[in-house]
Amino acid sequence: MGSLLDTVMVCGIGTILIIRTELWLTNYPQVGGHGLHIAHLLWGGLGMLIAIVLLVSFLSPVVRRVGAILGGIGLGFFIDELGKFVTSDNNYFFKPTAAIIYIFFIIFYLGARALQSRGTPTAQEYLVNALELAKDAAARQMDEEERRRALRFLDRADEGDPAVPPLRMLLETIRVRPVAEPWLGRRLFLAGRSRYYGLTRNRWFNAGVTVVFALWALLTLVEIASLIFTVEPHLPKQRPIKLGGVVASKAGHYGFVEWANIVFSIIGGLFVVGGLIRIRRSRLAAYAMFERALLVSLFFTQVFVFLQSQFGACIGFLVDVLLLVTVRFMQERELEAGDGAPEEAGAAVAPPLPA
Repeated sequence: MGSLLDTVMVCGIGTILIIRTELWLTNYPQVGGHGLHIAHLLWGGLGMLIAIVLLVSFLSPVVRRVGAILGGIGLGFFIDELGKFVTSDNNYFFKPTAAIIYIFFIIFYLGARALQSRGTPTAQEYLVNALELAKDAAARQMDEEERRRALRFLDRADEGDPAVPPLRMLLETIRVRPVAEPWLGRRLFLAGRSRYYGLTRNRWFNAGVTVVFALWALLTLVEIASLIFTVEPHLPKQRPIKLGGVVASKAGHYGFVEWANIVFSIIGGLFVVGGLIRIRRSRLAAYAMFERALLVSLFFTQVFVFLQSQFGACIGFLVDVLLLVTVRFMQERELEAGDGAPEEAGAAVAPPLPA
């Protein structure tokens, strides 16, 4: 489930970025003419319809993957035109659209993670999952890894259930196909991840990441100082945008969005400073603080940055994601090296989340 939901989300986000880039490069052409305009929302609906038809008509795991890809692409086409449907004048360029889309995908991500962490499965659920995998065996699509996984599920099912013994016999005797070689995109991803993980083991790389976070803390202090001394911090001149009576941006002044951006930037900066203070005693504890700073940025600060800069904020978002993956790789390396025990008595460091 987790892999399929991630596929939907990644394909949706990727589709939006590709559409916005293509429209910008081609000066926003219209498909149609003579009073007609074929909105790309329609193509999104078609993609999601095809995905639904596939998912309710076929049982193959390959079809599930294809359905997740087509559904994600359709979702991207659909939600990209959100601005037209939250404004009275069908304004595709409605400035807060990027922030609303960003919030939607945050909720999607958190919801997907909540579905995957809803507690320990029951013995009956383990049996049902084994039966689900047994369908692949009947279709001659089960490989050795899937058989081992199904048998592990059966080991946790109720042995007194009459369905367990025959299912175990089927799985142990069925002829399985060899493990398929990953497709080209997967191989490239694994190779790139391996190389990147190798880079994180270099001493100079660790020093470079520390410098990046030190600059982050410094820039946060500069922004605070600019606020205290009434120096306008990089806010472009623009007309006010009102959302339910709240001024989101006003030329030369700080509205709600600017204040919220600064507050969450300060919180993230404090986490960074805490990490820099701890880095001499325990790199793992420092990386945990850096991770918290990045999560604050991704889940809070970036929302307001997207509201201010629209899709121009994608660069900062991608940098935050890259730094988060880097920090988690570095946490794994410190755990492997045995640096997981903080020197302070009783101090506890939460284990890193899956990258």
